Amino acid sequence: MATAIYLRISEDRLGEGLGVERQRQDARALAARHGWTVREFVDNDISATSGKFRPGYAALLAAVKAGEIERIVVFHTSRLWRNRRERADGIELLREARVSVVPVKGPELDMTTAYGRGMAGMIGEFDTMEVEIKSERQRREAQQRAEHGKPASGRRPFGYSADGMTLVEDEAEALRGAYQRLLAGRTLTGIANDLNAAGFTTTVGGLWRHSSVRLMLGNLRNAGIRTLRGKEVSKGLWPALVPEETVRAAIAILSEPTRRTNNVGNARRWLGTRLYRCGRTDCDRLVISTYRERYADGRVRRVYRCPSCHLSRLADPVDQWVRRLVTLRLGRPDLMDLLDLGDDGVDLEALRATAMTLRQRRESAVKMWARGVLDDLELETAKREIAGELAEVEAKLADAGRENALAPLLAAEDPVAEWKKLNGQLDREQAVIRALTSVRLLPPPLGRRKFDPDTVDLNWKPDRLR
Repeated sequence: MATAIYLRISEDRLGEGLGVERQRQDARALAARHGWTVREFVDNDISATSGKFRPGYAALLAAVKAGEIERIVVFHTSRLWRNRRERADGIELLREARVSVVPVKGPELDMTTAYGRGMAGMIGEFDTMEVEIKSERQRREAQQRAEHGKPASGRRPFGYSADGMTLVEDEAEALRGAYQRLLAGRTLTGIANDLNAAGFTTTVGGLWRHSSVRLMLGNLRNAGIRTLRGKEVSKGLWPALVPEETVRAAIAILSEPTRRTNNVGNARRWLGTRLYRCGRTDCDRLVISTYRERYADGRVRRVYRCPSCHLSRLADPVDQWVRRLVTLRLGRPDLMDLLDLGDDGVDLEALRATAMTLRQRRESAVKMWARGVLDDLELETAKREIAGELAEVEAKLADAGRENALAPLLAAEDPVAEWKKLNGQLDREQAVIRALTSVRLLPPPLGRRKFDPDTVDLNWKPDRLR
C-alpha cells in the first residue's frame, strides 16, 4: 500500500507558487525519510471550510476505501479538514480503513485508537474555531465599513477607481448612458452591445453581456447608497454617479414580472415581438412571431400569430404601416404636447430623506428588540408597517426616474429624421411606439388578399392628441 500526500493549496494567495512548493517539498521530505512510496492528491484554491466538492480529496477517499492507502501525509491537519461534518465522516472512514494521518506540522494521528481520533477531533475543532473567529471579525469589519459609508472591498466597480471613491469619467459617462437607454426601453443585450462597440470592457477585462449589465444597472452603489448582503445600510462617502430615482427606476424595470427571465434568443428581431396584441374581442394576447407559414410557391413567410385564437397576419406589411404612421405622427406640429414638461409636483429630496428615515427606523426597531424593549410580535408589526411605507416611497422614486422615450426625438432638430435613424434598432423603436400608441392586430376581411390598413388598430396616447 502507498502513502498519500494530500495538498490543499491556494496558488494565487501564496505568491508565484512558492508556498505550494514548500508544502510539497516538506511532505515529500517526510515521506522520503521513512522510505514511503507516495501518491499525490491535490486541490487548488478550494476551501475545506465551505464544504465544496474537492476532486483531489474525493479521489483520496476513493483510494482509502479501495484499500490502496496506508497513511496520509499533510502539511497540517487544517489542510485536510475544516468542516465539522466532513471531519467527522473522514475520521470514521479512516478508522474503518485503519489509515493514520501524519502532518508535517503536528503530531501523528493513529485513527485506529481512541486517542488518535480524539486528538484529530480536538485539533480540528481549533482549526474550525480559528476560521469562525476570522469570519466573525471580517463580518464585523464589513458591517462597520458599511455603517460608515465606506465602499466595499473587492473588484473595482465600473465607473469608479480601484478605491471606489473616485469617478472614472469615461466609464461614468458610459454608465449614465446605459441607464438612459434602459429607461428609454433598450434591452440589456442592446446595452451590452453598445458598451462592447464603444470599446468598454468589464473591470476584469471581459465582454459585456446582458447578465453583467443587469448586475451593474441594479447596483444601488451607483446612486451613492451603501449596501451589505443585499440590505441598504447608509449613504456612501463616494460621489453618486446617477440620482437615486434613476437606479430605483432601473431596478423596477429589471424586476417586472412580465420581463423574460430566460436568456436564450433574447435579442429582438421583429418590430412586433412583445409589442403587438391580438385585436379580437376578449383576447388581447401578445402575438408571437414565426416563419412557419409558407407562400404557395413554397417560400417561407414571416407572420405574427396569436397563441390563443390563432389569428395570423403577415408581418412585413404590418411593420411597414406602423412605422409609417409613427413617422406621420412625429411630423405633426403638436408633437411637443406629447412630452409633459411641467412640474409633476414630486419633491425628490423629500422622498430620499423619507426613505432614509424609514430605513433608520427599521434598524432602530431591530436594536430595540435586541435590548428587549420590543417583543417578537411588536418587532414584526413595526417591520411590516415600515416595509409598506418604504415600498410606497421607493415606488415613487422609481416612477420619477423613468425616462420618456420620446425625449431624445423631441430634443432633435428634426424628430422624423431622428426616428428614421432608429430603423433596425428594434428595442428603441419599440420604446418610442409604446410611448406614442398601442398596436392591436384585427382579423382581415374574408377573401381579402391585399393588406388592409384598417386591420391595424393604433390607440394613440394621450387621447387628446389623436
